[in-house]
Amino acid sequence: MTGIVRSCFFCCLFGFQSDAIAQVPKIAPSAAELQKQGLDLTDEGRYPQAIAVFRRALERAPNDPEILNDLGVALRKQGDTAASLNALDAAVRLRPADARMLSNLALTLSAIGRINRAVSIMRSACALMPADGVIRRNLGALLSEAGEDDQAQQQLEKAVELAPSDAENHQSLGRVLAKKRRITQALAEYSTAARLAPTSPGIELELGELYAASHDPVRAMDRYDTCLRIDPQNAKCHQARGLLLLAGDDLASAAAELQKALASNPESGEAHRGLGLILRKQNKLPEAASELRKAAALLPNDVPLHYMLAQALQKAGRAPEAAQQIQLAQQLEQRQKDASVATADINLAGELLRKDELVEAEVKLREAVSLAPRDPLAHYHCGLAFLLQNKVQDAIAEFRTTLELRPDDADTLYYLGRALLQAKQPVEAAETLHHALEINPADAHARNVLAVALARIKDFSSAAAELRRALSLEPDSRLYRENLTCLEQPMHACELVP
Repeated sequence: MTGIVRSCFFCCLFGFQSDAIAQVPKIAPSAAELQKQGLDLTDEGRYPQAIAVFRRALERAPNDPEILNDLGVALRKQGDTAASLNALDAAVRLRPADARMLSNLALTLSAIGRINRAVSIMRSACALMPADGVIRRNLGALLSEAGEDDQAQQQLEKAVELAPSDAENHQSLGRVLAKKRRITQALAEYSTAARLAPTSPGIELELGELYAASHDPVRAMDRYDTCLRIDPQNAKCHQARGLLLLAGDDLASAAAELQKALASNPESGEAHRGLGLILRKQNKLPEAASELRKAAALLPNDVPLHYMLAQALQKAGRAPEAAQQIQLAQQLEQRQKDASVATADINLAGELLRKDELVEAEVKLREAVSLAPRDPLAHYHCGLAFLLQNKVQDAIAEFRTTLELRPDDADTLYYLGRALLQAKQPVEAAETLHHALEINPADAHARNVLAVALARIKDFSSAAAELRRALSLEPDSRLYRENLTCLEQPMHACELVP
């Protein structure tokens, strides 16, 4: 009897403990724990989940710059560059001297087309951590994107020097050398990268493309085969292999490879174009027209492609559609011719401006703007011609258009600042020149003009500081020294010269 009672007692006690345990609330993960979880998800490429976790972490720590930085990176990798910019801007405001955060902000600015600002910020990051090979590599890549290939090469050679075992450094340097047509050196860098990272399909692909461009199809094919051994589903490698087979007129094998590429990436215009060309050669005209139409939708500015599609449609008995494609191709050709004439006009106008033949330069630049309304150089030079003739409002309009087409261009901002100052808008001029100096802090001319604008709004101490910075950059400048002397006179009795 006693044993039964004792047994029931422990049953009741066990049941009581279970209920108590069940009622203990779960401990919510900390911001740091959520951040680690988000980083793991980012590493796995699960960006939507990572973003959700980082946002939960920010609910617990809304001003944590590390979490904001990690969120910004995940958003950029997902393709949401606007949200990425907001997150990284917030991170950098909280920690303005963090080189990693500045580097990530620069990469996002590059992704939204603000390449000049991106380069400026990446330079700041590099100055903060000059021995960081990754940041220096990023600077080199951005300089190449901005068309500054010589500077890019210098930075990437330094990155290789800092981290000679980093395959990405050699790959990036090889990419710039290939762009500069220094093929032997580029092949050497890519080969080193492939040796350091033998399981990288991207390196093998780029090395194969370099061999193909160098008219070495055997080595190119070997690299594409290696790429596919590493990653059998790699759409770009299948596509490259297929196009190389097509160039060798192995139509059946080429078609098989391009179909594999399209199975993984149906949005590849090059693969659709190649497959369409194969089908046309095989006289399968309806199928060829279908593939070429898909290619034309993805590659709308490819003139030969539109002519190929027109030919396939014509042979398939679809004359009206063929006529539409021919008309489209002719329009694209005319645009290309207009752009070529506009470039010639800009070059001639540049010579005329240097000779002070301003009216003639303006005529050529108006023509260039009319022929190529989306060309920022046409608008920029037109703005210069207007400014030199004191057509200030016209100049301001052209410089603003230039900045819409090419944001954060330091030269355009400088001349816009001068034009605004000439238009008696010193506040707007100062704002514009501050922006120019964020991008190019070593521009002594911009600092001098900014000093003039600041003096006109009675901010004399800031004006003097800008002139001292200008003199530190160009100590022999008589203009800057005279402006500073003028500013230091009692009652500022003289006028500063921009």
